[in-house]
Amino acid sequence: MSHTPFRLSGLTVALLALAGVAQAQSSVTVYGAIGLDVVSATHVYNGTRTGSVVKVDDNAIVNSRIGFKGSEDLGGGLKAQFGLESSVRPDTGTAGNGSTTFFNRGSYVGLAGDFGSVRVGRQWNVADDYMGNYFAFGFYSAFLLGGFGPLSDLTNNAIKYTTPKIGGVEAGLFYGLGEQAGRTSAGQTFQAALNYAEGPVGVGGVAYSAKSPTAGVGATTMYALGASYQFGAVKARVGVATADVKDVTAAGTYKANVVDFGVDVPLSAQASLSLDYVKYDKKDSDDDTAFFRARGAYALSKRTTLNANVIFLNNSGNADFAFVTQGRGFAGKAGQSQTVLTAGITHAF
Repeated sequence: MSHTPFRLSGLTVALLALAGVAQAQSSVTVYGAIGLDVVSATHVYNGTRTGSVVKVDDNAIVNSRIGFKGSEDLGGGLKAQFGLESSVRPDTGTAGNGSTTFFNRGSYVGLAGDFGSVRVGRQWNVADDYMGNYFAFGFYSAFLLGGFGPLSDLTNNAIKYTTPKIGGVEAGLFYGLGEQAGRTSAGQTFQAALNYAEGPVGVGGVAYSAKSPTAGVGATTMYALGASYQFGAVKARVGVATADVKDVTAAGTYKANVVDFGVDVPLSAQASLSLDYVKYDKKDSDDDTAFFRARGAYALSKRTTLNANVIFLNNSGNADFAFVTQGRGFAGKAGQSQTVLTAGITHAF
């Protein structure tokens, strides 16, 4: 009995020594962003009538989040990596996007080395890695329009491979397992992307295919191309995508195209302006949507930014798309336009 304290103390010292070695070879980073906007919108539909609304909401461009990421040097150029990220709603203090998933913005583990990187878990697809160079991202974006969610999306139970960048060329493969017993293809998603970025030129493309988790219900394919050119400090962008949605449920079957013309202009060392015009064309239909978005940003510091958006949205035919609704389960009202004004502040940490 008299030796027990000594033995425990020795074990503790050994464990602390091992922990010190592990800490020297690995790193963990806590990061995030908190942003809030004051949002004013016209023609907001609450399911029975339309009207204007003013509300405080999560920043639309850099959604509020908290995350943990880290790596461990395994030697020989090989590293283990992990990431955990959760969105938050700073206006209410609740989990973001109405999700019951705690790490709803990603949870993965993987390896990286000279071969590139391989990650497994819930993660952003490879289109999200590259298409943001050509399409406007954030909440006021083309990927919210029907059929084009795969331009930037999270997938559960996914395997993602990204090549190293060689001569400006980088590629990625993404496979989401459907995990349906007896239905090997149900719920599966596949995406491949190729991107070139060197000097003032950027060019990228992505192909996407997904099958419904319910066998026989439908499938979606999407193809997207983007290009950008840097004219001095000014960057011009264009993104074009096409989607083919086959669905025997109420969602329907349709084809659609979307195009995004954009330009990013630095006004000073602190101020910048981005302009985008997005046109959504639903084939064999007059149910189309178009919007113009102007975004201004002013950096008070490296971490704190003031921002503002002006969005003019127009629906035609029976199109009922809306950026702002009083209830997140409601869509807009068919054929109505919407004007959205925002002003806010974001702090990154």
